[in-house]
Amino acid sequence: MNGERSWLPAALVAVTVPGVLLLLCFGAGRLGLGPLAVAPGPIVTQHEPQKVLLDHSSPKLLKIGVAWSEDGYCSGQFTLSVTETPTEVRVGTVTSRDYPHGTCAGLGSWQGMAWPSVVLADPLGNRAVVRDSDGARLPLYDSPLQLASPLPTNSR
Repeated sequence: MNGERSWLPAALVAVTVPGVLLLLCFGAGRLGLGPLAVAPGPIVTQHEPQKVLLDHSSPKLLKIGVAWSEDGYCSGQFTLSVTETPTEVRVGTVTSRDYPHGTCAGLGSWQGMAWPSVVLADPLGNRAVVRDSDGARLPLYDSPLQLASPLPTNSR
């Protein structure tokens, strides 16, 4: 009877050791460690448009300034929507998707602002640029610090 159970300790070790190793690998992977690490999804944040930067070389291109505390951002990191009418361009909330373990060439932020771009269907012309969430008219700039002149005076 003793000879019949002599294999039992070896079998328990043969099953337990790989099982514990697998549990450790999966546990480490859930913590973002090791070869089974699962890359976390993007960090999504919403930003309200603050300013509009005009690009006089391309009358359909606008850069929308949003408050940004990081040193830079990635090309394509932001998405935004605009609604165009004959008298105004309404800019919706700007969404940032940051992938913490991704890499990018990084665009420089400047004085606490990031500048995602949007291409309009028609040139801006004399239309006002309005923040969609509250209807506030956004200031137009020729450069990040210089107000565009003349600033259109017509309101909604």
